[in-house]
Amino acid sequence: MKLKLMILIVIATMLVLGCARQEEAESKNMEQIYKEEGIPVEVQVMQPETFIKELSFNANLSGIRQSAAAAMIGGRIEKVNVKVGDYVAKDQVMFEFPEDAPAGQLVQTKSAFEMVEATFARMQNLYAKGGISKQDLEGVETQYKVAEANLDAVMQMLKVRAPIEGYVISINVRETDGVHAEDVLAFVSQTNKMKARIWATEKEVCQIKKGKKATATWNNTTLTGEVTEVAIAMDRGHNAFAVNLEFNNTNNLCKSNVIGEISIQTYKNNNAFIIARSNVKNDVNGDFIYKVESEKAAKTYVDIGQENGGFEILNGISENEEVIVKGLNLVYDGAKVKIVANGH
Repeated sequence: MKLKLMILIVIATMLVLGCARQEEAESKNMEQIYKEEGIPVEVQVMQPETFIKELSFNANLSGIRQSAAAAMIGGRIEKVNVKVGDYVAKDQVMFEFPEDAPAGQLVQTKSAFEMVEATFARMQNLYAKGGISKQDLEGVETQYKVAEANLDAVMQMLKVRAPIEGYVISINVRETDGVHAEDVLAFVSQTNKMKARIWATEKEVCQIKKGKKATATWNNTTLTGEVTEVAIAMDRGHNAFAVNLEFNNTNNLCKSNVIGEISIQTYKNNNAFIIARSNVKNDVNGDFIYKVESEKAAKTYVDIGQENGGFEILNGISENEEVIVKGLNLVYDGAKVKIVANGH
């Protein structure tokens, strides 16, 4: 029994030693291959590219001008003359109350106006014939203008007009609904342009300037625009700086009061060399990359500019130079390399 156990131990030991020698041989073979043929690497052939750095936010997008049509009196809505999506002119009648609405007092005001109107007409005839003085005529004319203004005010109460020209984006009432004074009946918005306000931190606001290009994206629709105003004082309520933006929406592709993704371009270089972060190494002397020079890896220190997921390289590389982007774990300065593919 002991003899069998000893034989098994010897066989196992020989197998382990054999595998170790085989692995060592294979390792030596790979090292020898790398020395003779070069370490296989993938390179990026450097070409100038456009490097853009952006800040991203979410914000409410609304029409450049937006206003509410509100009831001036309480009562029952008799007519709704518009629907959502209609374009209305300023002062166009959107909603009507009954002419006999108690709060409107149209009958009394209209009677008073007609009485003064008739009196003013008689006075004009008398003045033309020399029957009254100009002062008497002007006194009646003043009464006429006051009565006319009172009638117009009553009509505005009974006929709710559009506060601005634009599109009707929402209606809050239907015919026969009862409302109270100051209730908002509808919103009118000018949507050929959209506006947004974002809140930037102290670090972010230093990168944002008036006139910087921006985009707003909603529902696969992207609008172009720019920064129109940057606050110079922090809002204590938000602990941030208000930044206002405007975007072109000439085709009315974007709806009002939606949440959009806002991107502000803070930096752009049309002729930049860009390298992925993972391909830039560093040591005590700074940041470096490996280039291919005469079929060898050349450790090269570089100056880094801006960052947007990749690095903008300011100095250390030139156009058409080959930078190693794969195989970096094997290369070292002066190592022979073999380019197997061009990548980015």
